[in-house]
Amino acid sequence: MFTTFVFWGLDGAAAAVLLLPIFCLLHKCCYHSIKKTTWYFLLALYLCAVYVVVGLPDIRYIRLDFNINLTPFAYMFSDYRSTLLNVLLFVPLGFFLPVLWKRFGKVWWTVLFGFSTSLVIELLQIFTYRATDVNDLMTNTFGTLVGWCIGRIVLRLIPGLKPEEDIQNVFAVCAISFGGMFFLHPLLADALISFLPL
Repeated sequence: MFTTFVFWGLDGAAAAVLLLPIFCLLHKCCYHSIKKTTWYFLLALYLCAVYVVVGLPDIRYIRLDFNINLTPFAYMFSDYRSTLLNVLLFVPLGFFLPVLWKRFGKVWWTVLFGFSTSLVIELLQIFTYRATDVNDLMTNTFGTLVGWCIGRIVLRLIPGLKPEEDIQNVFAVCAISFGGMFFLHPLLADALISFLPL
């Protein structure tokens, strides 16, 4: 377990090293707001963490493995720990969306985005050692809904937070995060691991 956390820490450090210059450049060229850039950077870091935790493929490792469960609620309650973790994993996504973009103030937009993101992840897991599970899709979507509720409460408590109209940046942040994790992150992670006496 300790080794797993070490590798997750290294993956997080590599993701931060990868993302920081990209978002500094975007801040200078596009965003021109330290507040906006910081929020987007945090969202990107979160998406990178999701990428690592769910074990998505990268440029070094892709294999076809049809380990698929299409039976709803199978093992969902007996393996309650995994179910709870899947819910918690998507709570930040549901929080970020309405706080950053006005369109996601409508719950169905946020739930649809969370469902779609989870669906993409589950489909990509066909190309890894991980299982593709309909229960993960349901719990991730529910986690997004919980996060949306928290985000709406925060917006009411802090009226100074002003979500923006244009939602194209959410797709840009997702593309930067997942593209970077697929193509560049493995090289940085390998370089960091090579310095460790593991």
